[in-house]
Amino acid sequence: MKKTKIFSLICAVLAFCMAFSGCTVFETDTEALMQPPVFSEEQEKLNAALTKVAGEGYNLKYPASGGSNSAFIFKDLDDDGVDEAMAFYSTDGSNTRINVLKQNEEGWVSVYEAAGFTGDIMNIEFADIDKNSPAVIISWADEIGIYRFENNRLKELHSSECYGSDIVDMDGNGFSDVVIFKGSAMDRNVVNIFRIYENKPAVTEDVIIHAEYSGIYSSKTGDIGDGRTAYFIDCSISEGVYLTEMIIIEENTAKEFTIDDFVEDETAEVPETPEESDGSTIIIIGGSLGKRRIFTRNTAVSCMDTNGDGIMELPVEVRDDYAQEASDTVYYLEYMQYNGVNSVPAWHGVANTESGYLFTLPRPWNSAATAVIDSASGELSFVSAENGETVLRVHTVLKSDYQDKYEDYVLAAESEDHYFYVEALADPESNFYIDPITFEDCFILI
Repeated sequence: MKKTKIFSLICAVLAFCMAFSGCTVFETDTEALMQPPVFSEEQEKLNAALTKVAGEGYNLKYPASGGSNSAFIFKDLDDDGVDEAMAFYSTDGSNTRINVLKQNEEGWVSVYEAAGFTGDIMNIEFADIDKNSPAVIISWADEIGIYRFENNRLKELHSSECYGSDIVDMDGNGFSDVVIFKGSAMDRNVVNIFRIYENKPAVTEDVIIHAEYSGIYSSKTGDIGDGRTAYFIDCSISEGVYLTEMIIIEENTAKEFTIDDFVEDETAEVPETPEESDGSTIIIIGGSLGKRRIFTRNTAVSCMDTNGDGIMELPVEVRDDYAQEASDTVYYLEYMQYNGVNSVPAWHGVANTESGYLFTLPRPWNSAATAVIDSASGELSFVSAENGETVLRVHTVLKSDYQDKYEDYVLAAESEDHYFYVEALADPESNFYIDPITFEDCFILI
């Protein structure tokens, strides 16, 4: 009986797919699969208007990302208070055409028709790049087109090679700029910025960066500490090696920086690359604090404002040697903040990226205790370098797990899926002692 029900359910699902997809269940043609099965009344009117231009037998194109589940995209493109409709279609299976339709007293009518790029549409976005009508940003597989709809025409503002883009306010003027990642040139990765500069569309010269677009795991804009706004890129530059880069606009020139550009330290040193190095560039600074800080890191954390003062801070690792002693040992981190003259530590602690938190230490422990994360349980422990005893543990527990065994520990924080319990093992007179009352303040969820 159960098998019969399951078989009937499968048949019903297959019948539904056949009835509403316009293809057989074994159809693999992307365009046929993306063809909408049933139009709403409004879409029927749009389809009829588009058919007058394209003829019968065209295939509508859908953006591969961006969340649009309609072949028609509605937006007030010319700031007249009424939405236009944009449609993308193909008649030959490869070349994509763009059509803009407007409403009049009789209904929808096509007012603009043009060829786009070859291939599928990846994304369509709109951005306020100045006080005029919004820019239309169309991303294709490896190209980008930026347009503005004026006088019933899509005017091209810029087009170029593109393997990824981001829409941000690069200079804090309240209008959006478009960061364009263009792949590599002479084995170096290249980015430039499209923006309105002196009331005209402008593109900065290419800027060489370390990051490949596929290696970027976080990006944001923020104040760097001297009143300037930067675009921050957290990226993987090789396996297990991470770096934060900044792109800053000055006039119409984009420049790339890392934190070593914001350190004034006459004792800075660049050590010889150790034999076991993976070959990535590592820059180390010394100084009055007597620590070595590594600008590239082995921890996939992101830049952030840890103290809430509105200034972005960059993560660096603090270590006494080049290699970890054991695979479960983690390096201490500092978040460095630029004050207009030099970069100074704003936060010190350890990151547990698998469990999703930063654990703040009231004072540096890097020379006195080793931080260890158990890869299986996610437990973070601090072990005294003097006697090998564990002085503090942070337990990561799924909310669905049995909790009673942690009833003697302090519940210090929680995320959507986890509880974080702290177990203090150090003597209250020890330098490792942290008052349990302050445990909650030790956590920053990431």
